[in-house]
Amino acid sequence: MPTAHHPAPPLIRAKVVKDGNSLAVRLPASLGFQPGEEVALQIRRVAAWPSGYFEVEPSPDFPMPDRKRPEVREARKKRLFGPAGGF
Repeated sequence: MPTAHHPAPPLIRAKVVKDGNSLAVRLPASLGFQPGEEVALQIRRVAAWPSGYFEVEPSPDFPMPDRKRPEVREARKKRLFGPAGGF
């Protein structure tokens, strides 16, 4: 808890990224950490979409492509992944 002698640390946003089979937190280089240094993280999850996110009007200048038929997608998966056709 912040006090007069111990002010609250600055809030810094960082991204969680996939690194091989693990997750990593990308910190800005401007923080000056060196590889191997340890940091403490406070987890904060964003619970909602940003305000106005779904209010964007579709643009006639950027038409959405047609999706491939399911049978075309399934045939492609079988070509790529074998007879099981998936994961």
